[in-house]
Amino acid sequence: MESGNAFKFKNITAIILAGGQSRRMGRDKASLPLGEQTLLEQLIEQLAGRFQEIIISVSKGQPYPLNNVRQVEDRYENAGPLAGLLAGLQASSSDISLVVPCDQPEIDLGIVRDMLQVLGQHDLVYPRLDGQIPHPLFALYRRSLWPVIEKLINEGKLSVLHLLTEVKAVALDIPASRLPWHLNSLEDYQNYLQYLKRKRTE
Repeated sequence: MESGNAFKFKNITAIILAGGQSRRMGRDKASLPLGEQTLLEQLIEQLAGRFQEIIISVSKGQPYPLNNVRQVEDRYENAGPLAGLLAGLQASSSDISLVVPCDQPEIDLGIVRDMLQVLGQHDLVYPRLDGQIPHPLFALYRRSLWPVIEKLINEGKLSVLHLLTEVKAVALDIPASRLPWHLNSLEDYQNYLQYLKRKRTE
């Protein structure tokens, strides 16, 4: 897995966003098989024991067959990632939560450490890839943001980018190579499987 996995964040909740339509993939991303595990199970394994708790945000009526992991359902349907963010933050017992999208199969916890160091008094900190591309779905959020998120949902402003302009957000500039995998399409998934295959034979 990515570097930085020696870090532990015992006062931070990890929230995995596992709801959504997965339109480009054409199937449920969280259930994609990666060898003996699903994508969601691989993410949980990377986070387990390193955070205060793990919460899985799922679509309404679509829980996953997982043991010993808390799952919370979106209250708003067809509201995109903001609905998952809202459900996860409302359920979190921590002031700060790490949000992870379920289509990001490898987590560099060194980035989490770096984000925590720049969070300060900000409401959230997110990576900005190559100084240009914001990546606010792998980010640190304060629990106090949930009323703002609910307000945006009710106003129909469903892009997470709207949130960045409503709160005290700060970007952490990192090379895009530090977040190399996002399984948005079937081609992305197949390329990642080939990467895993090569990795096992090295």
